[in-house]
Amino acid sequence: MCGFAGWLRWDGAPLPVEERRALLHRMGAQLARRGPDDEGIYDDGVLSFVFRRLAVNDPAGGRQPLYDETGTIVAAVNGEIYNHAALRAGLAGRHAFAGRSDCEVVVHLYEETRDAAFLERLRGMYALLVWDREHRRGLIARDRLGIKPLYYARLRDGLLFASELTALLAHPDCPREVEHADLDHGYIGGEKYTAVNYDRVPTFVRGVSMLGGGETLSLGATGAGAPRRYWSLLPAIARSRETAPRAPETYVREYADLLDESIRLHLEADAPVGVFLSGGLDSSLVAAAAARTARPHCFSVCEATTIATGDMARAAGLTRTLGLPFHPVRYDRATFADELDFSLASLEELVWTMDAPRFAPELFFKFELHRYAKTVQPGLKVILVGQGADEFAGGYSTSFSSPRRAWRDYVADSLEPRVRAAAAAGERAHAPFHCEMLARLTALQSHNLWNEDRVAAAFGVETRVPYLDHRLVEFLAAIPPVLHPELFWNKRIVRDAARRWLPPDLTGAPKVLFWQADDTSSVHAIMAACARRVYPAFRESYLGRDSATTGRFDALHRRVARGGPATRGPVQRLLADMTFMIFERMCGTLHALEVPVPPAEPSRLRPDADWSPEGTALMSGRDAARARSTGGRR
Repeated sequence: MCGFAGWLRWDGAPLPVEERRALLHRMGAQLARRGPDDEGIYDDGVLSFVFRRLAVNDPAGGRQPLYDETGTIVAAVNGEIYNHAALRAGLAGRHAFAGRSDCEVVVHLYEETRDAAFLERLRGMYALLVWDREHRRGLIARDRLGIKPLYYARLRDGLLFASELTALLAHPDCPREVEHADLDHGYIGGEKYTAVNYDRVPTFVRGVSMLGGGETLSLGATGAGAPRRYWSLLPAIARSRETAPRAPETYVREYADLLDESIRLHLEADAPVGVFLSGGLDSSLVAAAAARTARPHCFSVCEATTIATGDMARAAGLTRTLGLPFHPVRYDRATFADELDFSLASLEELVWTMDAPRFAPELFFKFELHRYAKTVQPGLKVILVGQGADEFAGGYSTSFSSPRRAWRDYVADSLEPRVRAAAAAGERAHAPFHCEMLARLTALQSHNLWNEDRVAAAFGVETRVPYLDHRLVEFLAAIPPVLHPELFWNKRIVRDAARRWLPPDLTGAPKVLFWQADDTSSVHAIMAACARRVYPAFRESYLGRDSATTGRFDALHRRVARGGPATRGPVQRLLADMTFMIFERMCGTLHALEVPVPPAEPSRLRPDADWSPEGTALMSGRDAARARSTGGRR
């Protein structure tokens, strides 16, 4: 996990060099957790940027910015180029490499093409900048799936860019008016947030844009171009209509081969690697495949919901079978609200971390899981996760929280409305699940990948997502629609491929969304306790004593204080409104504040070595009875 931030200025009147350096250090300070190991600066008066590095590959020789042999081409790369060994071999003899860094291939590939064509050869996750200092032209680009973020803002006389919104806001010229249309309003117990936008990736600030996955933007000494797409899923979808179907087993075998290669490549690092193991199919497959060549530490959330659904039992059983270090971490109301000493400063840190007015159970739990992992394994720099396995393989066709009887019900309930909406917008007709794939591309960037990136960056950890290797995604999109009901219903293609690594109790485990169960009252109790603890300090710091706004907040807080199931809505609303006001203040004042980002505090969470599926102290109601009767299995 690295990051960069800076600007391109074409008005011919750059700031004095001392001011430029000071401003770059301010922007870089906001990326300090993301890149804790080193800082490098490039500044030629037209292009100025700072790079913060997390040293994962070639710690000694991989410093950035990167340069070609003559110093003419300069680059900054946040991410990993997984096919760098093959690319390096192809460049050997024509180019001299300064070190072993995977990112150095970017400089030499651009050196040969001098345009965006080299991006088609990269396999990985990245946000990058390349600049030809002699001809004063270059580009910024983002990986195909949008795993790594890259913001930009157009100014009258230049362009700002940064890996995080806070780094962009540290520049005094950055726009900072909150975009209300982008806001999420709390959290719900379902598959998505209440305001998932499938059309575009939000930034929450008017005048600030996010470069889309698979897009590049050209840079020059006199201006910047419009975003241009260098990758799309549409060619793979077109192949699905042009190719005769093969036997389903053939697709399963080829998918397993591609996934096997992807996991192997994602394990490459000169630093310790771990796995976030939910106990579900996707992360279990990653852990099992990784265990053949590595011994990653596995971290799991031990909460009433994850016990009730059987996920904890499966995670424990798998790590025991594989002989992997296992870290079940206790999550309950008392621990999260009281022992963590959750406060206004805690909520502000989360909003700051997320680059967004968001606070929901999933990101909160993952944020604290990263903190715990770094506390017990300080050298840990890479975490593999199962994110992205569902979106393109039918993972949401049926699940624990949204059960359906057959593929046709999934199409009728979830996909046909999207098909009709696409037709109404004049888009080309696609098979229903292809419409879903295209929509999920944006949804991933808006939420899942956003959350994974930000919570990991807060602790100097790089999250890797082997299911989102673009070759895997293209492979799934190219499967003929006639086979979708067979291969994508209940994610059959992944389940059958997983038999290469996993036993039947894991390949047959139902899809369970994180923290979802019959009874989610334990999770909402955590959120309610956090809201109650934060509000008094929030009221003092953010609200006027006699304003109508204060009265509205007070009324919400009184409803939250009553407790009970009826408070779920008020808790969501109170947390959403508090995070919005924190975000709004952050946007308005960051440029005027000296805000060094302190190192992350160590975790106060405890390992939960004593849990068992029958241990109902964390559970209540239907989930406890269900766990007792099934031994944690369904």
